[in-house]
Amino acid sequence: MVRPVNLRLASLVVALGLCMNAGSASAQDQRRVQLRFQGGAEAGVPIVLNVDRSVVKPGASLTGWGGFDIGWVVFELGFGLQWTIIDTDAVPEFVNSIGLQPLIRIHFSPGVRFQIPTIDAVLPYVTGVFDANMWQFEAFSDECPWFYCRAESRARFAPGFTGKVGLGIHLKNAIYLDVGMKYSLSGPGQFFDKTEWWVEPFIGFIYRGDRDRFGGMGY
Repeated sequence: MVRPVNLRLASLVVALGLCMNAGSASAQDQRRVQLRFQGGAEAGVPIVLNVDRSVVKPGASLTGWGGFDIGWVVFELGFGLQWTIIDTDAVPEFVNSIGLQPLIRIHFSPGVRFQIPTIDAVLPYVTGVFDANMWQFEAFSDECPWFYCRAESRARFAPGFTGKVGLGIHLKNAIYLDVGMKYSLSGPGQFFDKTEWWVEPFIGFIYRGDRDRFGGMGY
């Protein structure tokens, strides 16, 4: 003979199961990382330090980057081009000059950004990146001791590092005006004989996407 089901006991078991499931879902939501896209572009003026200013002029640069924003930290990857003007006519004690020539830098730059995302009007940040640099300059001679005197025009690798301090000024929706300063170095590598340094004021924009655009990511 089959015993009748105790409805009160069954209801209690079902309610307990629903509570446990809701608690597990709530805990899982609390562990989700609020992942969003952040990217931008900037134009800068690189100024090489400790050089003859009559020879090495201020230049221009264009950089684009994108990455994953998890709130206070952004993991990013950038790509950029940089041109620094060299006046070979002003190189001391050298006659076979070729006029104004660009020192060209191409770089890929993975990095980490630390930002303060809790202020509505602005987005302050600091960034550190590793630069994989390729440098190229037109060959015209190797008879002087400076890096722009070269016997060949092939691009050469030299690793580097860039530190950046900036401020995003909120304009509208997800767009920020980006202003700041970079401080960069390039190690000797295959191009330079010693470490070279430069500073670079810049201006650009930041796009900071909607929260959890990628659906979040569990721990």
